[in-house]
Amino acid sequence: MYENKSEPLVARRDFRKRMFWHVLAALALVLVTLLAGVVGHMYFDNMEPGRALMASVTLSSGLGLSIFPESAPGQVFASLYGFFAGYVYIATSTIVIAPLLHRILHKFHLDE
Repeated sequence: MYENKSEPLVARRDFRKRMFWHVLAALALVLVTLLAGVVGHMYFDNMEPGRALMASVTLSSGLGLSIFPESAPGQVFASLYGFFAGYVYIATSTIVIAPLLHRILHKFHLDE
């Protein structure tokens, strides 16, 4: 997927295309995570779609619970979803930063 250190640096146009695909992959991961949160809140705590979206967005963005689940299964789901959303945040950050970091490190190796 990435060029080897013995290969030349990719053109800016190709790098922008690579960044576009990485950002798109990160966005898809975030949307799937939000969809899972909305469905989970609707199923486990009988929330309306709008309230479930609000709860999922605030929980996955790190703001915490905006709507406290009323049922025990809803509370367990919200707890597990909070952990999962934290890992998704780390994964999406890594997906977006990886090509930038690779390009910087590749430039250092070109000097050798």
